[in-house]
Amino acid sequence: MASLKKRGKNYSIVFKKHIDGKPITKTYAIGTKYKKIAEQKKVHYEKLYDSGKINPFDPEWNLKDYEEEQIQESSPSEYSVILDRLIDDFLDSKTGVTQKTKDTYEEILKRFSREVGKTMPIQRVNSDDVANFCLRKDLANASKKNYHRHLKAFFNWLVEKGIIEKNPCKDVSLPKVKDNLSEKIIEERHLDLIFESYRKVHAKKRKNGDLNTSMSKKNWFRPLVMTGFYTGMRRKELIQLKWANVHLNDRMIRITDTKSGKERTVPIFDPLYKILKAWYRLNGRPSSGLVFPHPNSTSKHEFALTGDHIYRVFKRFVKKAGLKKTINIHSLRHSCATFLFRNDFDSLEIKKLLGHSSLEVTNRYVQLVTTDLLNKAEKTGLITEMK
Repeated sequence: MASLKKRGKNYSIVFKKHIDGKPITKTYAIGTKYKKIAEQKKVHYEKLYDSGKINPFDPEWNLKDYEEEQIQESSPSEYSVILDRLIDDFLDSKTGVTQKTKDTYEEILKRFSREVGKTMPIQRVNSDDVANFCLRKDLANASKKNYHRHLKAFFNWLVEKGIIEKNPCKDVSLPKVKDNLSEKIIEERHLDLIFESYRKVHAKKRKNGDLNTSMSKKNWFRPLVMTGFYTGMRRKELIQLKWANVHLNDRMIRITDTKSGKERTVPIFDPLYKILKAWYRLNGRPSSGLVFPHPNSTSKHEFALTGDHIYRVFKRFVKKAGLKKTINIHSLRHSCATFLFRNDFDSLEIKKLLGHSSLEVTNRYVQLVTTDLLNKAEKTGLITEMK
């Protein structure tokens, strides 16, 4: 006979028998924190034990090794429906995405596989399994949505392949979360406040004699922030940007290291052009290399700023400027979208410039601009009463 025992967060299966009237037990971790999955495994291994197909009391027998052997020895028909193997096939099919995107899929799907059981037949995976994995109380709402989105893509692929009939994610309702995008937007006037806080901090450091290294000066700060605001480039795109892709004379920047893997080109607007041109001259008019190299780079060894570093530095000056805590380095990208809408670029143009995956993503910013119009109408007296 077998029973379940919970150790910490995870379940173990306990086999028990009597020899000469004395109870003997063997315990094996089954790698899940979900009771339903643990019970399914218990029933499965009880049947195997009762039929003599496994002997958990054999000193050389191990449940983890047994599961791995079952995967290796499964027939083609059995092999094709095992969850862990289907995940491998799905990952192999993701050829049109970046390695980072593929790694994220692998991390989430393999974690799901470990929770549900690597050898679980795909037909036995249901919406409860998805809900238990995605809607855990310890997950932030953004993580819940992220897990669900990746699982949904995987199960849609299985439906398209005819392996399952229905996507179990469809029966899992995600919590409704208020979109606080408006709290993450800044305007050009806010840039002035951030740069003013930067100048004040540096003036104080200069007075105290603390600006004696390139690292402490952070000369990259203003041109990088301006580039982020006026082009909507992602953090990684900013720190990997190369001078070979900045065409000042043509007023264009070619962005090659993108999230989707697809290149895009953005214009250099006047405010950015002035500061980028000055930054270009300050750096000796380079034709190659990083636009924003790490201050400790040398002519022989150039390396990039880290995303975490520019995030922390930006947050520091945002705080000094007295702006909202919700403003971070990615706010520059959000703000660029709103800036473009306010300057009469349409949704399709903005989608192309920012490299959004869909118009749905771009149109999140439309409501913000609509609010601007209503506020303007109130100020001009065109709307006198708002309910």
